[in-house]
Amino acid sequence: MNIFLDGKSDRKAVATLARCKHPENEGLLLLFKQILEETKLSLIEADGDHFRRLQGRAKVLHDFLEAVEKAPSTLERMR
Repeated sequence: MNIFLDGKSDRKAVATLARCKHPENEGLLLLFKQILEETKLSLIEADGDHFRRLQGRAKVLHDFLEAVEKAPSTLERMR
């Protein structure tokens, strides 16, 4: 389940996610992808509470990036 596109998201929120795909936001998306990859690498050596925090961070970043990719088609379905 994606926390950003959970079926309860309103049209305005989904439209904002869709705008994240605009070229001027490319740098931000690349930054988030880089942070996600670094977080995944950190998970390899983490344990205990640190592992759980990193796992949560990875989940949020993954869900956000996935929501940005799916937002245009989700927005079309909402019309």
